[in-house]
Amino acid sequence: MLQDKILPPQTESDRLAALRSYRVLDTPPEPAFDELVQLAARACQAPIALISLIDERRQWFKAEVGLGMRETPLDRSICLTAMLQPGLTIVPDLTEDPRFARNPLVTGEPHLRFYAGAVLRTPDGVPLGALCVLDCVPRDLTGDQAYTLQTLARQVMSQLELRRALAERDEVLEASQQIEQRQTLLVRELHHRVKNTLATVQGLVGATGRSSGSFKEFYHSFSNRIASVAKTHNLLTEDYWQTAPLREIALTELKPFAESRRPRFMLIGPLVELSADLAVPVGMALHELTTNAVRYGALSVPTGYVRVQWSVEENGGVRKLHLEWREFGGPCVREPQHQGFGTALLQRVLPMQCRAEVEVQYGREGLQFQMDAPLVEQRLVPAY
Repeated sequence: MLQDKILPPQTESDRLAALRSYRVLDTPPEPAFDELVQLAARACQAPIALISLIDERRQWFKAEVGLGMRETPLDRSICLTAMLQPGLTIVPDLTEDPRFARNPLVTGEPHLRFYAGAVLRTPDGVPLGALCVLDCVPRDLTGDQAYTLQTLARQVMSQLELRRALAERDEVLEASQQIEQRQTLLVRELHHRVKNTLATVQGLVGATGRSSGSFKEFYHSFSNRIASVAKTHNLLTEDYWQTAPLREIALTELKPFAESRRPRFMLIGPLVELSADLAVPVGMALHELTTNAVRYGALSVPTGYVRVQWSVEENGGVRKLHLEWREFGGPCVREPQHQGFGTALLQRVLPMQCRAEVEVQYGREGLQFQMDAPLVEQRLVPAY
């Protein structure tokens, strides 16, 4: 018999969304649910008891006793009909009900005859499936057995709600721990970056002072170098002090020439993100090369231009950045008689700080600079 009237139909997409929100489908057996089907089977004196959840293509059993399978196709599901009823569905003899008489589980093994199912409904009234008991002989339930089955169905839903709440709590805790860990790493990275920045500024003061002939020259050179470092730092802060794109680093130095009617520079290379410890010295090197080109090289004459080209090559499991700066159309350049800050940075600082292999050539076509430096692959602070 079917008790009460049929409920208004639920939108199937909403019902499936509600079912998936519990994130229970295809999970391993759990004692809390196994004990409930065992209680249902014992209380109703039935050999088979199931917690059946209905998705778009099957009925899946979170727990079962006596059936020996975890799911069946929907064409074998009696619970699909039962879950659309408001309370308890009882079918004393499945062979006499035209809806189920041809069900393969009725006509074949295990030759089911009796079914009783209590709908599993969310607090919002959405049906997910049923807690059911089955037998291989026609029969009925007593009033106490019917009450117990419905009570156990409510307990199944309570366990599903508890399970979902615990999973959501664990996700919040994990997210909170990740945020805390990220903040700790970020503070550590900022401490490291501030320390390195202060050391860089200190080095710039000394090196610029030694290579300047007057206070005015010192102030101008030092201010420009600090501005260059600041531009690289601005790019780094966009990625939490982790990486900066090489193309943007080069563009910040050569940008004043971007609006020229005649192309003054070319940037050629793939997308490469430089770690902070490599981005800052590379940015400083590009600043010194640009400044030198403006004063003495290709950018000092209207017909000159610069080509900056880079690639990433792998050797022995280590990825290396290959960077080239080439000047064309400028005056003939000669190796400087004395070593200034720019020369020292290219030939001494880069090899020491970046483990770079550096080559500088002064040719008739213009200055040529190239470096090969290992890339730092690991991020200290994970990306969001």
